[in-house]
Amino acid sequence: MIKRDRAIVDLKSDIDEFIRLAQRWNRLHTRLLNTLARLPEDVYQFTLQQISFHAGQSQTIHVKDVRKPYMIILKRTDSESLIAHEIAHAYLDYTKTIHKSDDQEEEADDLRRKWGFKKKQLCQTFPKGCLNCFNPHCSESKSRKLQGY
Repeated sequence: MIKRDRAIVDLKSDIDEFIRLAQRWNRLHTRLLNTLARLPEDVYQFTLQQISFHAGQSQTIHVKDVRKPYMIILKRTDSESLIAHEIAHAYLDYTKTIHKSDDQEEEADDLRRKWGFKKKQLCQTFPKGCLNCFNPHCSESKSRKLQGY
């Protein structure tokens, strides 16, 4: 598996400044860079050329020119596995122009696994997932350690 330099990945990728600069999105930015750094070369090149990444906020965006055909909206708690899954959806759509599959979720999940991303187990105390779930009662949450719980 290729492991690219995260600084170069960050420089070349179309990641909105909100994810890059807002402190509360710092962990997502790290997970996004980790994901991009681990993608197979052809998928990485596709991602650089075809996908932009944006933060999932309640907001209004005025878009004059769409520079890339795929936009992935990320939530602060999205895992590397989920980011890879969303990239797989775009990649499948791009590579399968004639015949679309009825089960795109399964195909995207198969690609995610093929690329080496394992699905995270859900946290028992927080239904949205364990990694950085910000639940002070979750033994796996890093935020628990930061808040002194």
